[in-house]
Amino acid sequence: MKKIYQFTLNLFFIFSFFFTVSAVGATVKDVRIAQENGLTRLIFDLSSPVSHRLFPLSNPDRVVLDLQDAELATKLQNKLASISSGVLRKLRAGKRDDGTRFVLDLNQKVKAKSSVLGANAKYGPRVMVELSYGKKVNLSVPVKTTKNIANVKRDIVIVVDAGHGGKDPGALGQYKVREKDIVLSIAKELARKLNRVDGFKAVLTRSSDIYLKLRERSKIAREANADLLVSIHADAFTNPKARGASVWALSLSGKTSEMGRWLAQQEQSAELVGGISLDDKDQLLAEVLLDMSMNSKIQFSLDIGSKVLTQMDKVAHMHKNTVQQAGFVVLKSPDIPSILVETGFVSNSTEAKNLGSAGYRKKLATAMSKGIVQAFTANPPEGSLLSWQQQNKGRVSSYVVSKGDTLSEIARKNRVSITALRKANTLKNDVIWIGQKLVIPAG
Repeated sequence: MKKIYQFTLNLFFIFSFFFTVSAVGATVKDVRIAQENGLTRLIFDLSSPVSHRLFPLSNPDRVVLDLQDAELATKLQNKLASISSGVLRKLRAGKRDDGTRFVLDLNQKVKAKSSVLGANAKYGPRVMVELSYGKKVNLSVPVKTTKNIANVKRDIVIVVDAGHGGKDPGALGQYKVREKDIVLSIAKELARKLNRVDGFKAVLTRSSDIYLKLRERSKIAREANADLLVSIHADAFTNPKARGASVWALSLSGKTSEMGRWLAQQEQSAELVGGISLDDKDQLLAEVLLDMSMNSKIQFSLDIGSKVLTQMDKVAHMHKNTVQQAGFVVLKSPDIPSILVETGFVSNSTEAKNLGSAGYRKKLATAMSKGIVQAFTANPPEGSLLSWQQQNKGRVSSYVVSKGDTLSEIARKNRVSITALRKANTLKNDVIWIGQKLVIPAG
C-alpha cells in the first residue's frame, strides 16, 4: 500500500512539473517596427516559438494577431501605445485565456501577412507581420522598438466638440444669438488655450459651420486617442428667467443603456476594456468587465467636471454647484472620459448678451482650460509629458550633441524651453559643437 501511495505521489509531482513548464509559455520580449515604400513591418521578439493566427477586421480597419501561450513582458505593457509608423495608428495588447492578442489599429486598409522567423545569432524566435498598402512614397523611417521609445513623452489629447452646426442651429436666443455660433467660438478659444499649455494637444470635432451626427463626434475622439472629450453647448427654456451654466457627465442609467448597445456589438466591445476581447466571454463576465471600464471613466469624468465647474464659477453664474449627470448621447463613449458644458441660457437676456460678447466667451474658455489642466495635473496619464515631468521633478539628464543638431531642436526634442537649456549650460548664445555634453533640465 505504501509503495502504491509513493508511486501515485511521484506521478503527481511529475505531472505537476510538466503542467508548470507548459503553463509558463513564451514571453513577448520586444516589438520592433520598420517602414519601407508601401510596407510597414512589425517583428515580435519571443523567448520561445509559439503558434499564431492573423486576421483582419473592418469598421474601423484593424489587423489582429493572436500569439498562443504567450504573455507580454511587464516592461512593455505601458509602451505599446507609443508605437506608430506610416499606416499603423496604434498598437494594443490584451491577455486572453490561451495567450495574448495584439490589435493593430490602422489608418487605411492593408494586405496583411505573417511569417515565422527562426532564432539566429542576434535574435531569438520571432513572428513577423507585414502590412502592405501600396502607397509608394519616399520614406526614411528608422526602426522603432519599445526600448528606444521608452522616453516618449506624449501630449494629453483633449477633443473639443462644438455642439450642433450646419443645418442644426441649436438653441435660438435673444439678440439673434444662435447656439451653434456661440459654442464654436468658445470651442476654438478653448483649443487655442490648451494648445498653449506644454504637454496638451486640442483637437476640434468641427472648426467651421458643419453638421455632425452625435456618434460621429465620439468617433472623432476615439480616432484621436483622446484622453478627454469636452462637448460645449448652450441652453434655452420657455421661461426667460432661467439662467446659469452647468457641467454634466454620463449618468449611471445612461451607462447601463450604452453598455447594452456595446455588448450587442461584441467585436467593438473589445476596444473598451484595454484590448481584452469579450467575444469569448459569457454575458455576465462581459458585463462585469465593461461595467468596470465604464465606472472608472465616469468617475474620472466627474473629477474633471468638478475642476471645470469650480473655475467656471469664478466667471459665470452656475445653475447647479455640482456636476450633473444625464444620458447625453455625446457623453456615451465608455472608453473616453467625457463632460458636457452648458455655457448658459440664450433665452435669458443677460446671458444671451454675455454669450454674444467675445470677451466673455474668452473668459469661459480660460476657465474651462484651467479646470482641465488642473484635473490632469492631479492625475496625469501614463506616458504623458505631464507624468514624466512629475516623476522627474528636480532631476536632470544629459544629451550629447551630434551632427545636424541645433540648440532649438534639442530643446524641442526634450520638451524644455531654449531659455532653460541655455541657463542650465551657462550658454551665452546658441553655438554648440559635435560631442558637447549638454545638461537637460527637468521640464
